[in-house]
Amino acid sequence: MIRSIFLLPALLFIISTSYAAKITGIITDNEGKLLPYASIFIKGTTRGTNANSEGRYSLNLEPGQYTLVCQHVGYKKEERTITVSNAEMEIDFKLSLQDMLLGEVIIKNGEDPAYAIIRNAIKKRTYYQGQPAKFQCEVYTKGQMKVRNYPKKIFGQKVDFEDGDTSKQKILYLSETISVYSVEKPNKEKIEVISSKVSGQSNGFGLSAPRFISFYDNNVFIGENLNPRGFISPISDNALNFYRYKLEGSFFEDGREIDHIKVIPKRKYEPLFSGYINIVADEWRIHAVQLLLTKESQMELIDTLRIEQLYRPLEKDVWFVSSQVIYPAIKILGFDAYGSFVNVYSNFNTNPAFNKKTFNNTILKYTDSSNKKTPAYWEKARPVPLMADEVSDYKRKDSLELARKNPRYLDSLNKVRNKPKPVSLLLLGQTFINEKKRTAITIRSLEDQFNYNIVEGFVINTGLSWSKRIDSNSTGRRSITFEPNLRYGFTNKHFATHLTGIYRFGKKYANTISLSGGKRIFQFNNYSPIGDHTNTVSTLFSRKNLSKIYEAWYLRGSYIKGIGSGTTVTGAFQYQDRLPLENRTDYSWVKNNNRVFTPNYPNELVSQNIIRHQVLIVLLGIRWQPGSKYIELPERKINIGSKYPVFSLQYTQAIKGLLGNDADFSKWKFTIREDINLHLLGRLSYRLGIGGFINNNHVEIPDYFHFNGNQQSSASEYLNSFQLLPYYQFSNTAKFYALGHIEHHFNGFLTNKIPGFRKLNWYLVAGANAFYLKDNNYQEYFIGLENIFKQFRVDWVQSYLNGQAGKNHIRIGFRLARRTGGDDWP
Repeated sequence: MIRSIFLLPALLFIISTSYAAKITGIITDNEGKLLPYASIFIKGTTRGTNANSEGRYSLNLEPGQYTLVCQHVGYKKEERTITVSNAEMEIDFKLSLQDMLLGEVIIKNGEDPAYAIIRNAIKKRTYYQGQPAKFQCEVYTKGQMKVRNYPKKIFGQKVDFEDGDTSKQKILYLSETISVYSVEKPNKEKIEVISSKVSGQSNGFGLSAPRFISFYDNNVFIGENLNPRGFISPISDNALNFYRYKLEGSFFEDGREIDHIKVIPKRKYEPLFSGYINIVADEWRIHAVQLLLTKESQMELIDTLRIEQLYRPLEKDVWFVSSQVIYPAIKILGFDAYGSFVNVYSNFNTNPAFNKKTFNNTILKYTDSSNKKTPAYWEKARPVPLMADEVSDYKRKDSLELARKNPRYLDSLNKVRNKPKPVSLLLLGQTFINEKKRTAITIRSLEDQFNYNIVEGFVINTGLSWSKRIDSNSTGRRSITFEPNLRYGFTNKHFATHLTGIYRFGKKYANTISLSGGKRIFQFNNYSPIGDHTNTVSTLFSRKNLSKIYEAWYLRGSYIKGIGSGTTVTGAFQYQDRLPLENRTDYSWVKNNNRVFTPNYPNELVSQNIIRHQVLIVLLGIRWQPGSKYIELPERKINIGSKYPVFSLQYTQAIKGLLGNDADFSKWKFTIREDINLHLLGRLSYRLGIGGFINNNHVEIPDYFHFNGNQQSSASEYLNSFQLLPYYQFSNTAKFYALGHIEHHFNGFLTNKIPGFRKLNWYLVAGANAFYLKDNNYQEYFIGLENIFKQFRVDWVQSYLNGQAGKNHIRIGFRLARRTGGDDWP
């Protein structure tokens, strides 16, 4: 029933256009300059369209008499009454620049009249923010990105878009969607995509972003990555602290006086707009905006973003955004790209018949046939005509997609793609893809395959990953992966081989089954906090053997199942037959008789190595994020999280006596993790945990609870490790422990006030890590800078143990440091 309600407006539109005439035309100014994305609508209705970037428009109308209204920001509105028959008509519009009336400007207390207008608009902000309280409309979205220029190579690799086009100017991305957008304020919304088209991807799903960019909000968020703090609206509650205003004139439209106000940031490197905003006098509502964001607005990723909006009356005292166009531009690494994303809103209903099932945890849904519409459908349905280069792009890329299905073409493409690349093989690893068989083989880099430790000596640790996508549809979830691994130590002459298999599936929610077994080298902390490369460098250059390892025959398996509502459950088992390993060499590249290698076991914890033993454990876990939202594709659902914390609970039990198991213990842990967007103040992230052993009758060192430590200058995983803590000193079998990691990312807050320094766009970060045990309390506090060259982060860290100041050091890492180990245990 709900689906029928969503589809009804589109179906009625398609049926009606079967008996409609096409009205086309070009929109220019008085000098013949094309006016891109001008708005054309039928007076007295919400039906309308936008011109394309060449100023051309198209509108299907049934026979009858209509008044067409043409608008463009900064120009006079023009009306044209026409009589429509069954024949096509061409109606061009020529718009004049808006004549601004600027009477005698009365400066009161040294203040431009614009300030009084803005103050009144701020007072009415929350009133208009809530309008309309609920609505449903149809939204056409067209997104396009082009390049003006790009380099022949980047990082030594040839730039090839594989589109058969070698010209420097081309369309990189082109998509269209038609959606039904339903909203019930303050926080309920749903988007149902009824048709979607992506150039060159017949199975693809186009971008659907029908949301209004609301300047009635205090903080304006455009996507999630341009600036996590958001941007301050020119009519936000505190806007007068950030902006200067200048009344540049006024004009009359439909009997209303419209004030044209220039918006000027008071300071650079604040998240602020510049440009123009039109305010309806006496009503103090927004009429139109022309606003710009630049790098000086603390924008990430792109260089400029221009936003244009036109508002018009929907009902008495209720207006709506009739069109919204966003123009991004970026120059990076030799690429010069620009684009436009236009939303056309129509068929507004301010009294839709929503029911309890209208809004659920799916906020974006692509219907089953949304990407299967015919060219004839799109020719009738799209309100914005395609430009010549867009028509050409569809034809060329659709033909290329058909050619790519030809086995001969796929073979030739594989040969080109899969040529060995020395830099990748040496430093990055390389993936070889077989499109025809839907398989991929990934080989680890040579740099990653060779390492050294004083137990095995020089080690070759070869590994690759073979995967196959089972579903022919690229949006399907089913795949299978095998990861064989061979490890050989040239000093202790031990082979260790193991194989991991992973099957991923699930039509609605993601499910994973994995099985792994063989002989393997494990760190005593099975989380593997010390990377092989890190240990190699430390051992050869500093005579510090950080990694403590043992050998084990093992078998492990897990089943991870998504069950919806932000919930995932896990069941797993693991058997290990553990064997001790001893140091076999003291070889190093430095001579330092004062530094002796430590034994190959956690010597800060115990005085001797483990003896051979067996352990069999089972694990049960649940992960829940309340309020989780989903994007629903025909083949699967994608969890995009929520504003609430993630809760995780895990229980581990050793099965005493089975398969020779020597262990006898049970333990639990509970964690909470959350990212809180504090808007202008930045982002607060934390991870808190508690846990302990319920039964610790017989626990071997690998089964202890280990705090993830770090003894290197490079930073370890943020929010899940301690930057100065020894690796095993505080490993324990305690009945209770607690830990916490918290950090605040200022995202430009404070540092954007420092002249000169703010141009770097380096951001302040600060926080703390701590744990509690019955006999030990440990804390470390840090402050640093991140976003250094967009990637790096540097922290100064001070530690405290039981209230006494300990070491302090610098830690250098990537902005989002991740774990360095490779263990696959849940």
